[in-house]
Amino acid sequence: MKSFLLSWLARKYSASDLAGFQREQPDDWLVWEAGPWRPPAAARETLVVGPGARVVSSGESLVIALAAKDGGPAVRLGRAPENDIVVDDGTLSRRHLLLRRDGAGGWTIEDAGSSNGTTVNGHRLGRAPTRLEPGARIEAGAVRLSFYDGATLYLRLRGGA
Repeated sequence: MKSFLLSWLARKYSASDLAGFQREQPDDWLVWEAGPWRPPAAARETLVVGPGARVVSSGESLVIALAAKDGGPAVRLGRAPENDIVVDDGTLSRRHLLLRRDGAGGWTIEDAGSSNGTTVNGHRLGRAPTRLEPGARIEAGAVRLSFYDGATLYLRLRGGA
């Protein structure tokens, strides 16, 4: 999984134009937005936390390339280690979301039967695929993500989105 801190990516490409950015970073992206993080319960195998650890505030957004481990068209996101994108947050299900490349080169998203649900731009997802548009705001449990293609991520890095 290719990922970068948002601030590092913004500094690295501060003098680049869109074509240069897209040449070096041709992927579509999810941004795990900075915000509270809820460690899973100690009984879950993905993380062991000390007593009293409940909510940790994070201050940096993480940019994650949308790519499946097997190179296929589907990307699984959840708490379990077998997912393509693992986000170890106690409000996520082991398998929370499924993102798929569609025939037109875009992406769809569906909830994978999670316990805490998923919304896109405030609308609750079901198990039917929903098309993602650049700039879409995704809430999976309490985890906040944003979807970008290369051009819209470049605009965000430049302070325009």
